Formats: sequence, structure tokens, C-alpha cells
Amino acid sequence: MIGTYAFCLKKYELIFGLIIISSISVLATNVCNFNVRVKQTLINEGFHRNITYGIVFNTENDDERWLYEDCIVGLEQELPSGVFTNPDELSDLRRNKKLNAFPQNRVNVELPAEQSSPNKVYITGKVIDEKVNLWLPVHARYYQAVSGGGTARNEIEPPTLFLHCPDERLELCGANNAQAAFLCNGSPREKCKWKEIPYTMMTDTLIWDVPVGNTDHYYLVAMGTTTVIVVGSLYLLKTIHEYQISHRKKKL
Repeated sequence: MIGTYAFCLKKYELIFGLIIISSISVLATNVCNFNVRVKQTLINEGFHRNITYGIVFNTENDDERWLYEDCIVGLEQELPSGVFTNPDELSDLRRNKKLNAFPQNRVNVELPAEQSSPNKVYITGKVIDEKVNLWLPVHARYYQAVSGGGTARNEIEPPTLFLHCPDERLELCGANNAQAAFLCNGSPREKCKWKEIPYTMMTDTLIWDVPVGNTDHYYLVAMGTTTVIVVGSLYLLKTIHEYQISHRKKKL
């Protein structure tokens, strides 16, 4: 009799535990439905441009704002070998508190695209009124000239989106969300835990076509450059000579 009672008790405890786990799982799924939308654009012209990010949390009711409001959004943006960020420029922007962004590795800004590798940049910003607007200054590398010239295409893929909150509120989202550790409070030495957040991209992959030099024009350019140098030198010598003559006449 006692054994039967104990068996029933354990059975009910198991059922109750499963109900609790299921309830927590459903709650986490509902609460953590961020419904994030991102617009990624490439603005300006030439070899020096900006990538802008418009991030919006489209929650259905105000009761869900507590989960992400005042949290920090982190973007992990991978750049192709033909595009780079200038570490010195990013350092100046951080010092002036205009932008918080760090390259993952050291960047050689002098290398051509053929000798460079893809690189990653981390950008952070605080969620205010369900929105975050971020930007990143980027520069195109030069490509080695080829016969016929043309353009080289750089494709900038969408970033990976992370979220960090000062407390443990994101633990409600469960342990299945991927975590990444990188910069947090404005310093590359201060790292914290982030949770990857899915989002809907509202724009297409960014395309940046960069002009490539034409080797067929080598001799034409060389002759033109030589002509300009010779003509400029002759003009400079003529000006110096005329100045010396006028200066002598004044002495006489």
C-alpha cells in the first residue's frame, strides 16, 4: 500500500514538473519574441562611405518593452577583403563619444584588396524608445590594375545581432540562444555576455562596385605624365630665369 502511494506520488511529481517546464518554455517563447527589423544602407559616394543601421523592436504591446529597453545592441559586421575600417578613425570617434566600434583584428590600411582578408567590426548602441540607430565609416581598398579595367564588386552581408542587458532578464529566453563575448562598455578590455537575437532584414545585401585601373592605358598615362612633368619643369625654369633677370635690373 505504501509502495503504491509512493509510486503515485512520484508519478504526479513527474507530471507536475513536466507541466512547469512546458509552461516556462511557452512563456520564454512568447516573452522573447522580439520581432526585430533591421535596415542596412550604404550612403555617400567614392572610396569613403558609411554603412547605416536602423534597428527597430516591433513589440505588440508595451508590457514587453522591459525585456530589451535600456539594453545594449551589438552588431558583428563582417567586411569583405576589398572594404576596411580605419582603426585610427574609430579610435577618434570613440574618444569623442560619437561611435563605439572596434575592429576584431589589426587592419593594414595600405594593402590592396588582393593581399587583404575579410575582417570583422563590432558596433554597439543603447536601445532607446524601441530603436537603435548605428553607423560605421568604411573605406574601399584599391585593386590592382588589369587589362580592360572595369570594376570589382564588394558584397557586404547583413550583420549578426546581439543583445546585452545589465541584469539577468535575458535568461528568460532560455539557454538555446548563442552567446558571444566581445566589447561591452566602451573598452575592448571590458567584455560581457551577449545573446544572439534573430531579426528580419528589410534591405538587400549591400553592393559596392569599385573602379579598377586599365593596364592597356599604361603607356598613354606614362606619356601624359612625362609630358606634364617636362612642361611644368620648363615653365618653372623660365619663371626662375625671368625673376633673376628682373632682380638684376633693379640692382642696376
